[in-house]
Amino acid sequence: MAAFGAAVAGAFLLLVGPVIGDGLNSSPDPAPVVIATTHPATSAQVAGARGLASASTVNAGRKRRTRTVVRRVTITSRITDQEILTEEGKGTFVGIKCPAGSKAISGGVLSKYINLLVSSSAPNHPLTRKYTPNTWWLTVVNVNVDGNGGTLPWQGVVNCLSPARLGTG
Repeated sequence: MAAFGAAVAGAFLLLVGPVIGDGLNSSPDPAPVVIATTHPATSAQVAGARGLASASTVNAGRKRRTRTVVRRVTITSRITDQEILTEEGKGTFVGIKCPAGSKAISGGVLSKYINLLVSSSAPNHPLTRKYTPNTWWLTVVNVNVDGNGGTLPWQGVVNCLSPARLGTG
């Protein structure tokens, strides 16, 4: 009897369980515009950080002298102009560019729905994995966890560091 119950439960999970994408774990579809247009985000839309960072420089010469240089570093947030639509059970990706001279350092999704899962958020293209320092890529899957499915809208957000000097040292 226990074996029969386990078989029925297993069949139920296979037949009724949630399906993400096409069930084959394939790649997401690009949004209608792969690189989205953006505008500055307000503080109500996304929490930002601003401040000063210091960097040390060493002068060449017999005597080793250290001079501290204070450079104004700013972090600005940008948000997509249009909402991106993701169909139920499918995934969508979009790239969000920072202004010239800035580097994309983080990003995320702004949405009022719990059915959207951010499956990837990085400066790497989700299909080619190519590093793009000026573009932040977001991949979102509409998983329908609460039974209120359908196509859902979301906006992408990117935080940009300027002046950008990442990876040196």
